[in-house]
Amino acid sequence: MTHDDYYEISAATNAELGTELGRRFGKTMRRSIGDVRAEGHWRRKLAIAGEQIAVTRRHLPRYVEEMEAYAAAAGVPLAEAWVVMCEDEFDELAPEKCTTFVTNGGALVSHNEDWDADSADAVCVLRKSVGDLTLLEIHYFNTPLGGSAISISSKGFVHAINSLTHSDGRVGVPRNVIARWLSETRDPEADYRALHAIPRSAGYNHVLVGTGSRVFDIECSAERQVLLRPALPFAHTNHFICDDLTALDAADEDDSTHPRYQAACTLVKGSMTLADAMAVGGDTSKGREDSIFNRHTIARVVVDLEARLAHIWLRREAKAGWIAYPLDFMAS
Repeated sequence: MTHDDYYEISAATNAELGTELGRRFGKTMRRSIGDVRAEGHWRRKLAIAGEQIAVTRRHLPRYVEEMEAYAAAAGVPLAEAWVVMCEDEFDELAPEKCTTFVTNGGALVSHNEDWDADSADAVCVLRKSVGDLTLLEIHYFNTPLGGSAISISSKGFVHAINSLTHSDGRVGVPRNVIARWLSETRDPEADYRALHAIPRSAGYNHVLVGTGSRVFDIECSAERQVLLRPALPFAHTNHFICDDLTALDAADEDDSTHPRYQAACTLVKGSMTLADAMAVGGDTSKGREDSIFNRHTIARVVVDLEARLAHIWLRREAKAGWIAYPLDFMAS
């Protein structure tokens, strides 16, 4: 059993993958370009997109190739699709409400994907393969590269994203491109070292959990980054927790990230059942705005690495409840 909004795409190269995604989801991108253009400052955004594309082509060219193929198949200019893909990077970074936690020695990973309350229809479940890589992910239709929510890779890692707001910014590789790149990691420590040489326009928090109890957390702003090997259980929401980066944090004190983090730290235990993890991800104790499960929650995923199953819930298909997807493609 799968969700109605479940898709599978296979390709030999990044360009072929972009073409297939553009053919399948291009209608949504065309509509979104019109919406973003109407928000204003369109020429400025296109100019910044052009600069970002040039920087990304120098550092991570395969993703530009994928986006070029996607745009061609969708029938839109590359720069316009790029603006939509970057979401709010060209404006003030908007606070979001995602919550991730890791327990059971790294064998159980939970992620609540929160965005705009009206965006339940913006995501689907996608299994995509390019070359020898397979990813199962919560996929936003408007971020064609993927990897910007939660994904599970055939290379042996779960990758969960938490948005961060920070006071630095510059022209560089967009955070959604970095997210896709890290979703494909074989070695988070090596990729963290490589990250220092990539100029970024903005940053995310990246929780990376591999088989064999390998747990990493990378906090990034545009210009700084820190790699943590956190003690378990571990939780992250939408503010910096590393002392070296808290001065860059632009999250408001009254934003929901803090009560969600406090709730997760209280509720998550060192040993939990699958049902326990689902219950914590469904916690509503702090109300519709500030709870782990809140009115912005559009998808939930609990990955059981021992059982090799990803349990997925979508708000748009809430009546279907939790659906389990086998991770038979995942390296041990």
